[in-house]
Amino acid sequence: MSPNRPRRMPKGRSFVQQLVLVFFLVVLWVMLWDAVSLMHIITGVILAFVVTRVFYLPPVVLSGRFNIIHALNYGLWFLYSLMRASVEVAWFAFRRRAVGAGSVIACDLRTSSDLLMTLVADTASLIPGSIIIDSDRALGVLYLHVLDCDSEEKIISAKQQVYHIEELLIRALGSYRDLAALKVNPDPMADEDGGSR
Repeated sequence: MSPNRPRRMPKGRSFVQQLVLVFFLVVLWVMLWDAVSLMHIITGVILAFVVTRVFYLPPVVLSGRFNIIHALNYGLWFLYSLMRASVEVAWFAFRRRAVGAGSVIACDLRTSSDLLMTLVADTASLIPGSIIIDSDRALGVLYLHVLDCDSEEKIISAKQQVYHIEELLIRALGSYRDLAALKVNPDPMADEDGGSR
């Protein structure tokens, strides 16, 4: 290659997509350290560029749309859910009654986007009391373990929370195809029997 020719981005990934990927890798790095400092941001940027240049990563396919109002709605809902679930899980440690049995449940997502599926899984795992234990990318199914989920009502509630997370994220940054899927199937629980799988 001639030294005068500009270096091309990896096939299938534009410069904007590369920057978005680097940005979210830096955010992830700062979250792992649980502290925001200039050193964490600088090391995050360096590591993000090394990771995106040295290791093969499939291109992150972005929807091309972003709704700031729905993104704020998602952020506020997430903060509220985080605080409420933290209090509930802390209460389990102090109350005399034993914690109910947990359940492993499956949620069939409406989106086919890898990015949205990952964001739904991350959000559900960050809220105390539930954690993603497996996923089926081809079928778009997330499997999560939910604490104190020993009744039909609690299982239904846990599934509804995952579907609500998915809806919030689709409205914030989902593709038009995802929005259409949301209109076609506004209530995934109507197609399920509500039990764990």
